[in-house]
This record gives sequence, C-alpha cells and structure tokens, in this order.
Amino acid sequence: MGKAGRVVRVSRLLLLIIGIAGCAATANDEYVPTAHERVLYQAPIAGIGVEGKEVKITHFLVSAGYVGDKHMHPGPTFVYVLKGELTVKHADETKTLKMGEVYAMEAGQVVTGMNLAPSDELEILVFQIEGVGEPAMIIVE
Repeated sequence: MGKAGRVVRVSRLLLLIIGIAGCAATANDEYVPTAHERVLYQAPIAGIGVEGKEVKITHFLVSAGYVGDKHMHPGPTFVYVLKGELTVKHADETKTLKMGEVYAMEAGQVVTGMNLAPSDELEILVFQIEGVGEPAMIIVE
C-alpha cells in the first residue's frame, strides 16, 4: 500500500473515531465540528467497458463549522446537497451550493469542503467512480 493509501485509511479511521465520539470537545470544552460518513452502496461496475472500476455512494452528515482536509479524488466525483449549504474551495475559487444543487469534480481536482453555517448541519450524498480497492480520497498538503 502506498503512502497516499495509508493517509486516506488513517484519515477515515480518525473520522470514524470522531464520529463515535459524537460532538467531541477539547480540554477547554471547545466545540470540534465533525463529519459522519455512511457508505450506502459500493459495487463493481460491470458490462460497460470499465472493468476494475466501482461506484460508491456515501452519505455525509457534517456539523456546523466543519472544514475538511484539502483533498482530491482519483476518479470523477459528484456531490448532491440534501440539506444546508456546502462551500467548496477549488484553487482560488470558492463556491457555495444550496439544497438540491450538485457539484461535479473531475478526477484529480483538489478541493476543500466546508460547512460554514454557525449552527446548521450539512447533509450531502457523494457519488464516486473509483478503482476497485483504491482509495476514494487522497489528502493533499
């Protein structure tokens, strides 16, 4: 497994730990925003000339104030906003999507996803095409 794969696996483990802890707090009882991830569907794509690829659909519930890691996806990724507002930073551009809107990312596009709302949760569905057994997300420094 390469460095990128390990980074993604460690990041997902940290998200899981944060999710289990719920609304985590620091030693000063400072609120730490969280993101909860739940894979709804993941299966290989067959019969259309894309052997070795799979589709993954993931539901995220993101707390107010959450700022994700700067990252990229090795395959095309589509984000549908179910509730709240998703702010996405790409290069020098920042875009805010509202409920019912879709954000399409090309493979390799570096982004940061955020819920800048002071009190409202963000709920999104993420649709990804990825290589079977490969990471769906790679953290970028």
